Amino acid sequence: MTYDSLTRNFLIRTILLCLFIAISIDIQAVIIYVVNSESRTLSRIDTDTNQVQNSFATLGIVPNKVISAGNFLWCVNSGDNALQKINPETGSTISNILIESGCNPWDVCYDDGYLYVSGLFTNKVYKVNTLTDAVEGSIEVGISPEALCTYGDKLYVTNTGGYQNNYANSSVSVIDLNAFEVITTIPVSANPQYIVEKNGLLHVSCTGNWFDVLGKVAVINPATDELVQTLDIGGSLGGLWVKNTEQAFTADGNGLNLYQYNPESFAVINDASSPITPGGSVVWGNNELIALLSPNWGNNGKIRILHSDLSFWKEYNVGMAPTDMKFQSASTPVNDDTALPHPLVTVYPNPAYSGQDITFKFAKAIKGNLKIYNAKGQLVLSKPILSDKTTIIQSSYNTINSNGIFFYSLEAGNNNIKGKFIILR
Repeated sequence: MTYDSLTRNFLIRTILLCLFIAISIDIQAVIIYVVNSESRTLSRIDTDTNQVQNSFATLGIVPNKVISAGNFLWCVNSGDNALQKINPETGSTISNILIESGCNPWDVCYDDGYLYVSGLFTNKVYKVNTLTDAVEGSIEVGISPEALCTYGDKLYVTNTGGYQNNYANSSVSVIDLNAFEVITTIPVSANPQYIVEKNGLLHVSCTGNWFDVLGKVAVINPATDELVQTLDIGGSLGGLWVKNTEQAFTADGNGLNLYQYNPESFAVINDASSPITPGGSVVWGNNELIALLSPNWGNNGKIRILHSDLSFWKEYNVGMAPTDMKFQSASTPVNDDTALPHPLVTVYPNPAYSGQDITFKFAKAIKGNLKIYNAKGQLVLSKPILSDKTTIIQSSYNTINSNGIFFYSLEAGNNNIKGKFIILR
């Protein structure tokens, strides 16, 4: 092989490697929002450009949690007893919604045009209309409610029992969203502070009492609303994230460790006797990366980014006493010439239960044809669409009133929008 051919091969390999790196970074690119409680700011981190804006938004008194929903950011300010509505592009405050005086709102979740907020000091859950920014109602749950999660037409609320009661009677309240009433209560281990849903199961991180009652993970089947497993992790558990059917992670309330278990077999891989270090107080991620929030008490907090194999990738400094972080897909250019612009389509509830109506919600007026296929690829429904808001597929359509995965194709002009939804028994 000549010198020129060696040089050419080296250049080709270098170019291919650079392309691979560029593609990998593009796939992994996300925006991370971080609530800095003591700094009273919201950080915005772009993992693609590595740009960090630690004063992206000015928050209220004792900011606690943040979510992205309905084209806005919503931050819970516990000291203000308010929910702050933020423009995700500029960081400017649009409005502050008073929940109730003295309620100390803790967490917030979104479902079908409404926000649900837990009131730590009033033992209530509040219902907020995102179109009017008004509190439409409240309901009493257990003592000192914190984390919230929806599944189907139900809302799940963790009741810690309260520090003053040594977290006695810790439980999860189940609320029927249609009637907005508590339908059952599920006892769990002490001090449940986080709850997430993945693959049809609810995982609850129970911190313990920070002393002699150690951390556990409670697993709930929302189809029956029964506790199906309790995992002894140990330590004082923090945030929780389930990656897939093989890996689930719980953070450490002290911000030091990271624990791991199998969410399908319930085998504990890394407990308090063999933690992954360094860890954090909150963990979140996607298929390519894992983010750990380190409060770094007394100094600026940190966000440590790991590869999917848990090897270190990079780190960012944020504000003082960070308490929460959320991911949002980064806005990146679309280079695929075959990609077409299309309106956003939301399907809910998803998953739905057999016998429920299914609603397709559009971001703008739609004129086209909606086709639904079963898992075998068979066309089960074809429906013309002419709507400026929503289209409802009624439960009387027997062809989709059975459990399984269904695929939809919405042909609107030159656009062909595709997606899927799930029907449960």
